[in-house]
Amino acid sequence: MRKSTSPCDLRNLPWQYPHFPWKNPLSPFFLCFFVLLSSHSYIHQISLHFTASTKTTPSPTVSPSRLFSFQRVFINHAPDYSATVFFLSHENHFNVLTLNVVSSELVDMEVQDQNEHNQEKKMLPPTRGTFQSREELLKHVRDFALTQGYMVSIRDSAKDRYVTVACDRGGVYRKRLKNGENMRQRKNASRLTNCPFEVVGKKDDDVWTLTVKNGEHNHEPSNTSDHPSCRRFTEEEVLIIRDMSAAGKRPRQILKALRQRNPNLVSDSRNVYNVKAKIRRGSLSGEDIQEKKATNLTLLIKPPVSLEGKKAEVSCSSSTETMNTNGVAATVTQAQPMVHNSFAMSQAYVESKEVTETKALVAELCQHFYTLGWLAGTGGSITIRVHDGSIPRHHQLIVMSPSGVQMERMVAEGMYVLSSDGFIMSTPPLKLYPYQPPKCTDCAPLFMKVYEICNAGAVVHSHGLEACLVTMINPFSKEFRITHMEMIKGIQGHGYHDELVVPIIENTAHEGELTESLTEAMRAYPKTTAVLVRNHGVYIWGDSWISTKTQAECYHYLFDAAIKLHQLGLDWSSPNHGPLRNVNGLWGCAGNSSRGPKVGTFGLDYMIEPSQRCLLLTVEGTVTPMSFVTDILFPYAHDNVRKHLAMTYDTEETQHDIDLLRSQIQEDLEQGVAGAVPIPPDYVGKELVIASLAANVEAMINTDRKVTSLKQLEGRIWRTGFQSNELVAVVFEDVPEALEKWHASGIKVYIFACGSREVQQLLFANSNYGDLRKYLCGFFDTTVGNKQVAHSYFEILQTVGVDRPADMLFVTDRFQEAEAARAAGLEVIISIRPGNGPLPQNHGFRTIASLLEI
Repeated sequence: MRKSTSPCDLRNLPWQYPHFPWKNPLSPFFLCFFVLLSSHSYIHQISLHFTASTKTTPSPTVSPSRLFSFQRVFINHAPDYSATVFFLSHENHFNVLTLNVVSSELVDMEVQDQNEHNQEKKMLPPTRGTFQSREELLKHVRDFALTQGYMVSIRDSAKDRYVTVACDRGGVYRKRLKNGENMRQRKNASRLTNCPFEVVGKKDDDVWTLTVKNGEHNHEPSNTSDHPSCRRFTEEEVLIIRDMSAAGKRPRQILKALRQRNPNLVSDSRNVYNVKAKIRRGSLSGEDIQEKKATNLTLLIKPPVSLEGKKAEVSCSSSTETMNTNGVAATVTQAQPMVHNSFAMSQAYVESKEVTETKALVAELCQHFYTLGWLAGTGGSITIRVHDGSIPRHHQLIVMSPSGVQMERMVAEGMYVLSSDGFIMSTPPLKLYPYQPPKCTDCAPLFMKVYEICNAGAVVHSHGLEACLVTMINPFSKEFRITHMEMIKGIQGHGYHDELVVPIIENTAHEGELTESLTEAMRAYPKTTAVLVRNHGVYIWGDSWISTKTQAECYHYLFDAAIKLHQLGLDWSSPNHGPLRNVNGLWGCAGNSSRGPKVGTFGLDYMIEPSQRCLLLTVEGTVTPMSFVTDILFPYAHDNVRKHLAMTYDTEETQHDIDLLRSQIQEDLEQGVAGAVPIPPDYVGKELVIASLAANVEAMINTDRKVTSLKQLEGRIWRTGFQSNELVAVVFEDVPEALEKWHASGIKVYIFACGSREVQQLLFANSNYGDLRKYLCGFFDTTVGNKQVAHSYFEILQTVGVDRPADMLFVTDRFQEAEAARAAGLEVIISIRPGNGPLPQNHGFRTIASLLEI
């Protein structure tokens, strides 16, 4: 603690600034600031609080470079005042400067260092005063508490009358479960100490007054930088997270944007993930926040006419007008001379540049798609969200094309504009005979479902002939499947070696009746961006109109290719597109036929049944020797993790990997996992961050952890090894021959491994027998779930499209994985290879020593 009682004491200090205007009431304050600045090389955050007479004025947090502006801001303060200045250094050390000025002379100054304060073990209550708003009062209390080593929370509040703030360690832990012999007991002691600290803010004559009810604490100061309250996002930050998430931004990108707005933010990616999860669950919808955004609210109201054509009355200055919406009259009557402000403003936005440009774009695409045969005979439709960065995606307006019009003559004025929840805000003008009254597309309910479930940016409903015919080739199929076609790469989330699966739903007499089956298909196939309607057409969507248009072109190309391959007698659904095989009387493999009688039994070889057309293989101990993984891959990742992080630290890919690792390590620390060490924040320097990350990764590798964050990073490291020819994958000699045999028989082979999909493809592309990927239909990693959990195999069955689990054969080397797969209903064989682990006696599974036995 350092204390001065006269201005002379200050002038005698080693740091003298004679150019300061000493008669200025703020001069002592500025001199004290330079004293602190000289003793602390880096000032990270400064917060000020002035009290003159009975008026209290807190100022916003500022950087040191802006401090000189406060000489002008507070120049009109009374000569008698007190000031409290909070300094936060880059090392998160707090210093508190308190000074009193009487008649422009400094009579008392006190500089308090947080370290000294902690030694005294005395935590002070916030200074009393008056504030202009409840938020200012709470900010003052929280900022001051942070400097003293405690945190506060709101205990009771009536928003417009009072607020009671208490220490976050107040209260006692309530054991909600009764003691019992088999009851789980709490492992850790509660943080609550029943601390009596309490301050109260009351509103009186539009001014909030802070009083201290009990300023004492019954616990020691604590490190507040790790407290959850410090990582809590403001309402505005939650809105930013929600909007950027809807725009497809990753948590690391969102966190970077938040730190640009608030350099003092201590939250990390894990906190962003938590907020995103709450938003998805609906527990943090932000609707209460939106009510504070009046400028956005005017765009989010519900206009009077709904898609169902219900009657509604709206006050307007125009004469009575009747509009036809979906064939049902909707009346707009004149009841009041004034229009509601929010409705008037929303109507103005409907005529804005963003909406006008989107309407023109829809008209242009209608004309283009007509030339492709997708919107012939007034059929088909297009819808696009109005992109506006100032409005959250799920509140943006929607433009839809009308129904029953000549698509090649479509113009911007002929479009419908809808709100985000499906209410019509703008209709096309009425035209004279022979034109029919305007009518919004019958696809509107289906479009709205796609927007709701898939958060799409645009949707196209095509009546293209190829989309119709491809569903007729096998009238019993529930899916369209195709693989090893270059245009598959144009579909979101797919590559050349992946199998594209598009669900097929049955047609109905009326378009709107498809809504339920379309909804079920989207939920059953969460990764799909298209749904075929048998004998009808296809619905295609994407994140934007560009993505939707690109995917629509690729889908139609693939449908057309499948039809032509079928005409040539070739199977489009197999990797080599070989001759069609007659399976249970049905040509091709696109359908899921019922399970037929067994044609073989478990003899010397396992015979695959006609309906059992899928194999699922693990890698370690089944395809590759266990020693290749343990003696080559793991040591390579262990030895190169630091080098990899140092070389790629600033890339987006590595930053994403680091975010995943931080989340996993934080979880490990909370669970007390051995080898887990804390990761320092980014501002301490990447060398320290890399060192701590490498220590955690090496510990994970040593214990063979099966976590996604580790496997993803290992995949990046191994990719470098394969690309530089430092690594060559070793597979058993029977693997190439078995894969080729199954491939020629039309059997689809998939891989399920702990390593990422990218690593799996690198391994099979760089094997000691050459590139084996041509024999494989798809790859699965732990993003579908743990290999020892039955639900993971349900996810694979759903993705592959196998109706009966027993139609898939799973080959693994691990008993726990075999148990999980059998629990999911799969047929299971255990691979016995040199170096594999022992199996329990009487395990009950068939075993093989070579894949050629299948």
